[in-house]
Amino acid sequence: MILAAVLMDSLDGALARSLDATSDFGAELDSLADVVSFGVAPAVLVGSLLPIGARQIGWALVTLYPLCAAWRLARFNVSHNGSEEGHEDFAGLPTTGAGAAAATAVLVYARLGEAGVAVTPMVLPCVLLILGGLMVSRIPYRHVGSLISRMKPGTAFASAVGLLAASVLWHEYAFAALMWGYTMSGVLATAREKIRAVRHA
Repeated sequence: MILAAVLMDSLDGALARSLDATSDFGAELDSLADVVSFGVAPAVLVGSLLPIGARQIGWALVTLYPLCAAWRLARFNVSHNGSEEGHEDFAGLPTTGAGAAAATAVLVYARLGEAGVAVTPMVLPCVLLILGGLMVSRIPYRHVGSLISRMKPGTAFASAVGLLAASVLWHEYAFAALMWGYTMSGVLATAREKIRAVRHA
């Protein structure tokens, strides 16, 4: 359902603009929906998987995640008046990307458990802590739409076919690779720029 919310979040703004139904009220309602879908829901999902012995410290870490999501959205609304239209860059990981990354981490965790691979459930609160830190950071992230528009038609088509095939066979891993690839893109780009700055200094 979190991944379905990602799809809805990518369509609601375009639909409102096509119907000439944009408003300040809609922008605030969109942020509220984002806090619930990509802040509260992933935290509750991860918290429900914690073993009894780890719930105190686990929930303490999990609770920070929706607070970071709310902080990220409030900062964005103040900076851009709640509108993403015309903006190709974000300061910090968008809440939509963070929620999708959290959901795919849970999917991979569940699949590994089914395969008999022992993974401590405490890794999930740590994942949320990392995602929360990226949301409130100032690390620049590109808008997904601008990334797709920069791709050559042949590359875009091949990528879409490859993603579709991978999604049919291993959808958990395909979605995780896609979401975490985007999550790490901002970190890697920032690290590359800092390394270049040091070399040219």
